[in-house]
Parts: sequence; structure tokens; C-alpha cells
Amino acid sequence: MVLVDAKEATILVEQLNKDIEKFPQVHPITPDMHITHKGVSRLVMIDRYSFKDTEKKTLKTGDFVVLTIKEDPKFPARGLGYIRSIDIETKKAEILIEEEYRHVLENPQEQETGVIVRSLDVIEKPLEVFYEQIAKRNATGLAAVEKTEEDRKKWFNMFYEQLVSLKFVPAGRVLYGAGSQTDVTFFNCYVMPFVPDSREGISDHRKQVMEIMSRGGGVGTNGSTLRPRNTLARGVNGKSSGSVSWLDDIAKLTHLVEQGGSRRGAQMIMLADWHPDIVEFIISKMQNPRILRYLIENTNDELISRQAQEKLKFQPFTAQEEAMYQGIVNYKNFPGLGGFSESIIKEAEQKLRDGGTYSVHNPEFLTGANISVTLTKEFMAAVENDEEYELRFPDVANYTPEEMAIYNEKWHEVGDVREWEQLGYRVRTYRTIRARELWNLINVCATYAAEPGIFFIDNANDMTNARAYGQKVVATNPCGGVRLTLKIAG
Repeated sequence: MVLVDAKEATILVEQLNKDIEKFPQVHPITPDMHITHKGVSRLVMIDRYSFKDTEKKTLKTGDFVVLTIKEDPKFPARGLGYIRSIDIETKKAEILIEEEYRHVLENPQEQETGVIVRSLDVIEKPLEVFYEQIAKRNATGLAAVEKTEEDRKKWFNMFYEQLVSLKFVPAGRVLYGAGSQTDVTFFNCYVMPFVPDSREGISDHRKQVMEIMSRGGGVGTNGSTLRPRNTLARGVNGKSSGSVSWLDDIAKLTHLVEQGGSRRGAQMIMLADWHPDIVEFIISKMQNPRILRYLIENTNDELISRQAQEKLKFQPFTAQEEAMYQGIVNYKNFPGLGGFSESIIKEAEQKLRDGGTYSVHNPEFLTGANISVTLTKEFMAAVENDEEYELRFPDVANYTPEEMAIYNEKWHEVGDVREWEQLGYRVRTYRTIRARELWNLINVCATYAAEPGIFFIDNANDMTNARAYGQKVVATNPCGGVRLTLKIAG
């Protein structure tokens, strides 16, 4: 058995080139290649964009690999290393991790030696270790549409010159997909049409999101066409679970779909400021119990207070826990005697005042997506003038069968309650809210949870050239979300 030690840890070019011969998409390493990038850029290039032997047909001792070195459901850590040995029976390998990635390792011995054992399932073998290889593959793929060999060669050279000189660097999905002969998208992000307000429509939307993400694309969804919570669903003689619950179901796809074989998905989910579920939507991702308590204690709006209370989870102390904290507080007048610092005693006093511990219900809710509120000019004017603002939606509970047929056919094409009303269809005002209360809620949650973002949808539609093609802006993709913290007096 051949072992690789720290001094021998280097890419075996001759051996790798022999392996590359089995993959027609991949260009061999030549002496003039030198661009590997450094640090995070190098890891991203190898992990996200390099063509790999995913079936591990050529995996062997001495190979340079990329792998998951820390398995965490939310924040797994990737790193680079070299195969020291492979155990075929257990399907595990011993890997020497490069030094710059060892700090992530939790086992002290692993961190010191850099040697770890991992399942072959989390190990991938990159065949492209120089950027020039990726550039050649991309140039080959982009020139492949030309009809003659002469034109393909001509355009290959033109593309390659631009790519290898870094004068032009394509989007990530192009770097990954072009020339790879795989069924992935060359577009980084997509914006979906409005979601039809029906089980069938939601299912179709969900299917399209899944297909796009599985091929490497990020997705933007505006859920403002979904009826609010507790609204009549006449077809099943029941009530809707609400737009936010359906959007959470769509967001969960991000945790399930691995994008183009190399990364998790990305989603942006939006809801309009006029939607009756907007408060629930904004609070849905708040993970900080202190901020939820702050909202309950400081808002003048009953809906905001109720939604914060629904998100907040309280666990009363047992008699034993209460006695423990009281015992700590009893040492307040005897500093140093009990071995408790002033900060510990203050914390115990606070816990006794609370009477229990606070956490949040459903902490994973909507975590598969970034969320943003689409802001209208009417709402911003109401904020500026400190006015009441109406939360509205088509009056589906009172539509006739004929009106409901029109709703099912046209509402998701319109997607804006203002425009729907202008077309002559009935709209219901679910409630009014002081605009500044809603605005401050957005700011508080954005400050302490980085969610939601904001998207000035009217401004976007005023300025987009999509109008020249009879289209309008529905939402933004994950790359275009505005993550701002704003403040307003009052």
C-alpha cells in the first residue's frame, strides 16, 4: 500500500492525465497551465466548476480530491486533500487534508495530523485542477454549435483567448456546464410566473422549481397570488392554510435538491405588501426570542403582536430548575462565596423573572429560501404620511361560480390586487394596518434576522425594458434580492 505524507502531497499530473483519457469532455494538463487560484477561490473553482469523475471509476491512492470534511445539516464544510489509502470493503478512504482546511476539523488528533477517514460518498475526484482546463472545455462547448470544423476551431480559439486571459469570465453555471455534455442549465437564476392559486397550480410550480434547481438554477417566486390563511376553499368545503405555509413547502425543495451535482439550491420567495398574510410572512423566519418579545411589548398592532406570540415558544421552569436559579441568586449579598460571578447572578435573576426559557416554534420554517417584501408606491406613501394601509385580496369567498372561473383563469396572470380591482373584479379588505408599524416590523426583522429583504416592484416595472415586450417584473431571482437595513423615524 502506498501512503501519501505531507511532503508528498502533490497532484500527480502524469497519473491524472491517464485518467483524463477516459473522459472526452476534459482537456489534459499541459506544461503551460498555471492558473489554480488561491484560498477560497481555489476551493470554489474545484468544488463548483471543475469536471469530476463522479462515478469514482479512476479513484486511487495518491489522488487529489474535494470532499465534505465536516458534515453538518446546515453548514457542511468542504475541503481539499489527497487519498492516502482506500478500503473497498467499508467504502471509506483515509485522506490527508490540506493545512488551510484543518481548522474546521473537530477531532483534535485529526486537526493536528490532517489525516481523516471519510466515506467515499462524500469524496469527489476533480479532473480539472487548472483553470485553463475549464476554459478549454467551455470554449469547446461554446464553439460546438458551429457547422464546420474550421469555424469550430476558429471560435474555440477566440473564446479560449478571452476566457484564459480572464478578460471574460462566464456565470457559474456556464463554467460548470459548457462543454461538459451534461443536462444542466447555463442560466444561473430564473424568475417564475405568479403561482396559480390552486393545488394543481402549486404542484406544477413546485415541479418546475425542482427541475430548475436540479439542473443548477436558482429560482425566484412571488407567492402573492396565493389566497390568505383561513380564506374559504370552496372546492373542498374548507379553509386555506395560507400563502406562507404553501411557500414554506416550496422552500423546502432547497434542502432536498442538489444543484447540478455540486451544491444545494437557491431560492428567493416574495410576498406583496398588500397581502393579508404579510405580517406572518415577515415574522416567519425570526429565530431570536428576544426580538419576538420586543415586538410583543412594543407594537401597537394586534396582528403583529399575535403573530409574534404564535412564533414564540415558552417552556416554564420545573420546581427543581426554579430552586436552582433561586439558589444562585441567594448568593447575591455574599460576593465570591458561592463561586458565582456577577454576570451569572444577573442572568439567574432574569431567568427567574421570565419564569422559564424562550425559544421559537418551527425554527426551520422557510429556511430554504431568502424572503423579500415587494413594496408598492402606495405603501411607501402611506409610510411617509403615517397613514393606514389596507391588506387586500380578491374576494374569492363571495365569488359566483362564473366569477371563480375567471379568477382561476386570469388571477395568476395579473398577480396585483390593484390591477385586479381596476379590471372590475371584487376585492376584499381583510384589515388595515398603520403603514409605519409594518415598515418598522420589516426593519426590526431585517436588522436582527437579515430577513426580509425589500424589492420596490413598482419602481422595477417603471424602469424595466420588459414592458416593451408586453411583460412585467414579477419578482427577482436569488442573485437580485436587496438585503438592506433601513430606518425611519416615528
